[in-house]
Amino acid sequence: MPNRWWPRAAVIFIPVILVCGFLVSEAWAYHYTIQARVNLRAGPGLGYKVLQRLESNQSLHLVARQGDWLRVRTLAGRTGFVRRDLVSDLWIKVHKKERRLWVMRGRREVAWFRVALCPFNPLGDKVKQGDGGTPEGRFFICQATAAPRQAKYGARSLRLSYPNREDARRGLAAGLINRSQYRRIVAAIDAGVTPPQNTALGGSIRIHGGGSARHWTLGGLALDDRDMIRLFRLVRVGTRVEIYHSQAQERKLSQAGYLNRLILAGAKAQLVKPALYTQRAMGVIALKYPGGDFSKSEAVCTDIVIRSLRAAGLDLQALVHEDVLRHPKRYRRVIRPNPNIDHRRVRNLLVFLQYHAQVMDPRKNDFQPGDVVVMDTGIPKVSVCDHVGIVGDIRDPEGDLEAINIWAPGLRTASMAILGKSYPKVVGHFRLTHPFDYH
Repeated sequence: MPNRWWPRAAVIFIPVILVCGFLVSEAWAYHYTIQARVNLRAGPGLGYKVLQRLESNQSLHLVARQGDWLRVRTLAGRTGFVRRDLVSDLWIKVHKKERRLWVMRGRREVAWFRVALCPFNPLGDKVKQGDGGTPEGRFFICQATAAPRQAKYGARSLRLSYPNREDARRGLAAGLINRSQYRRIVAAIDAGVTPPQNTALGGSIRIHGGGSARHWTLGGLALDDRDMIRLFRLVRVGTRVEIYHSQAQERKLSQAGYLNRLILAGAKAQLVKPALYTQRAMGVIALKYPGGDFSKSEAVCTDIVIRSLRAAGLDLQALVHEDVLRHPKRYRRVIRPNPNIDHRRVRNLLVFLQYHAQVMDPRKNDFQPGDVVVMDTGIPKVSVCDHVGIVGDIRDPEGDLEAINIWAPGLRTASMAILGKSYPKVVGHFRLTHPFDYH
């Protein structure tokens, strides 16, 4: 069985990092939590204040090591300490087209193994039970079995956390699962445990033994038994697994500015037929879930951002609603969760972005096209965070990038010279990270 062991590489931290021959964003982080509800503390000990409750499989930057503790920084920029045994930088990466499973330590390749997939659908993403597809996205090992049924799974078996939250959203939108099943899947992923395996989305997706010479599985990833035994020794429950269609797809999704480019395209598309800021758009409008929207001829400022991110494959309606249910205390203005309106409130978008995007310093004026900006327009008796837009790629006469937004009732979506000025004040500047961070 082909496999390869690589020497330890020097670790060099620079704003843009070369990985497997392509550039990745500076927001790329290789450490992650291996279980749910990991406490981020103010100091290296159990007696220090809890700053934040981290989620299962949450990405972290390593800042420093201090005994049994690691000083880490979240993608959003909050720094604190976590116990070393609750964090890992060892993860699995799969390229389906190349039939390669890589064991990674940070960005260093530790080993690779050949895999076998489904003979009638080796490259398809999994959508439903029986389609033979191998799911693509970010998962974690939720069950490790040292003595599985030999005829089916070979020498060892590692069950993956399929379906993940993104699979559940797509399944609900397609009518494959109901709202109750969707909620149970999301709750299981949040808890870092095995999600329901008996829905129409399918389940029992595993990395297992049994041989890799030819495709033969029903959607799992099969290794030769001796390689599976070696892999089993390296990993544990909670280990991150990222599955890509191909190396080319990984290169595309991981390159610096990938989401920004899609978000920018989504924002610019709204300038072709500009929406009107209407009284109706200011109210609560019944929407389908997920992926709900109303007439694109109408909007308020948040709708411009929602539609821009949706063009990049990110559904703020679902992302914010799930986060409100997961962390209700963060959303102090939400009395009762409502997926029709919660994501359409600037303050709620601000809270979500503060925890799930790269937080930039708005005072530095280092905007990039596709960034999200939150502003204070100075309206009396209104929240200081009352306006939001997308950074465009057109510069005003003073050399500052303009923002694509819809300013006020009666006006239409436009690119405006409102960044880098004394008014309005930019109070939040955010950059979305890797697509898998939103799975």
